[in-house]
Amino acid sequence: MVYKFFLCILFINLLGAYNVKYGGEFYMDGQNARNAGMGGYSVSFSDGSNPALLVHSSEPSVHFSHKNKFTGLADVNSFSYLYQGENSPIFASLLSRTVKHIPDTRSAWVDDGDSTPEIGEINYFNIEEISQQEIGVKIASIRTYNQIIFGINVKPFYTGLAEYNAWGLSGDIAAIYNPFNKYEFSLRIEDIINFKSWNTGTIETFRPLITAGVRIQFSSLMFGFESGSRVEEHTRLNYHTGVEFKQHENLFLRAGISNDSKFSVGIGIHLTMVGIDYAYVQPPKDYPLDGSHIISTSFYLEKLNQIKGKITP
Repeated sequence: MVYKFFLCILFINLLGAYNVKYGGEFYMDGQNARNAGMGGYSVSFSDGSNPALLVHSSEPSVHFSHKNKFTGLADVNSFSYLYQGENSPIFASLLSRTVKHIPDTRSAWVDDGDSTPEIGEINYFNIEEISQQEIGVKIASIRTYNQIIFGINVKPFYTGLAEYNAWGLSGDIAAIYNPFNKYEFSLRIEDIINFKSWNTGTIETFRPLITAGVRIQFSSLMFGFESGSRVEEHTRLNYHTGVEFKQHENLFLRAGISNDSKFSVGIGIHLTMVGIDYAYVQPPKDYPLDGSHIISTSFYLEKLNQIKGKITP
């Protein structure tokens, strides 16, 4: 009965909402270094974009990722924990994004009475700096039916911008089909439900993003490609493609491209108890921004407990 009441309230709120084109990229910005190094292709479950990838998890683990976006213009951090349950794993992640030193020009225009902005009417002393802070939680799990794995994400979030703030909720669903050992097909719908309620009374919604992809795994080389777009007119086509080469048992080299990057490269070192990954993403030539650096670490708790048991007196 409670969930029916919640759905009813949600439906009533969305009746007065309007769709926006931008602003729903918060969770998409939380790439880990492995995915970023492969052009943003979703291959690692700790990225969280494709919850069905949890099928590849094998033990409890802790993950941390830091993204220095556009050489310091924005910072994106995530901390995640994977609980390997008896029936299905549960993945929980805390994500934050901070953008500082945003020029606030709302008070800079001093109109002379003709209601037409002109260069001489700008008072640069009235330009101040504001910041934007976003915090979100992501909870994911999967269910397996024969050869198909279904995953779900639930993502509540909070946004603060200058004197304004908003809270919202979004959710994703995904599926993976693995008919052969080397091939894996995926389909996911991000933001299948997504709304943001501002303290001004405005409610925003975002159209779902549908993405399909394929992964081919060889002995020492993995290739992945995915593409999709939002369900709206005149929207761009997103694509991510990349390769991962296993140089040695513990060393991985990565490269990729996407619609948002000229190229990306990465390297990963995975040891028994810990994994460290790094990626550099170079934006397209027409972007007036510098590259981004992403570093991620993973700790495998089962291996740590085994070592702890061996050294305990």
